[in-house]
Amino acid sequence: MSMNFSEFKLLLGADPRSRGAEFQRARHSSPEFEAAACEADRFEAGLERATRIPAPDDLLEHILTISQQPQAPARRRRWQPLALAASLLLTAGAAGWMWNLNRGWTSVEEYVVDHYRHDGDLVSGEISIDQVQSLFAGLDMQAAPALASIVGVIKYCPTPDGKGIHMILNTGNGPVTVIYMPGTRVVDREMLAFDHLEVMLVELQTGSAAIIGPDKQSVSGLYSFVQESIIPSPGNS
Repeated sequence: MSMNFSEFKLLLGADPRSRGAEFQRARHSSPEFEAAACEADRFEAGLERATRIPAPDDLLEHILTISQQPQAPARRRRWQPLALAASLLLTAGAAGWMWNLNRGWTSVEEYVVDHYRHDGDLVSGEISIDQVQSLFAGLDMQAAPALASIVGVIKYCPTPDGKGIHMILNTGNGPVTVIYMPGTRVVDREMLAFDHLEVMLVELQTGSAAIIGPDKQSVSGLYSFVQESIIPSPGNS
């Protein structure tokens, strides 16, 4: 059965470089599909160019020199130290830190609220188990089959400490959002609330997760399920 445009858009947002045969056929099945694929390709290429910023050869020397100089008055400070610091962060592979600084997050709670308000209106659909496992494998993780089978939306997303995964689960009580944060520590079982939603934070073997749903019963009932279902890939445990 051929992939419809809604399914194609979901996969395009989650894994635009998928090499799956059905996805590749869909890319060229009509002008509408081709236009959406080209737009996604342009976005991915622009994102790569934006983060491909080489550090100057004398970066370390400049930083050491700056650190040894007296601090100038605020009105006379120049932009070079900030530019050097940004180059250092990007060169060190810490693009997630820069996104965090740009957004001004000071806590996990602020991050969850900001992120959900940005991506929380995604419409749940149907995602294959292979697609779910492919995204988790990119973070050296895997999803238990029971979790992978109820994922309706999944995509990479920024977290306070780097790249994570945003997904919507099709549960018996309706859609519930789970954000996986590989490098972020949380207070296990801490409850948060915003916009008539409830959040439970979950400590995992690797990183943490936030479960976001309409009521405490929906999120707390998934605590053990999520904790046991997001696990390191074999060989990475």
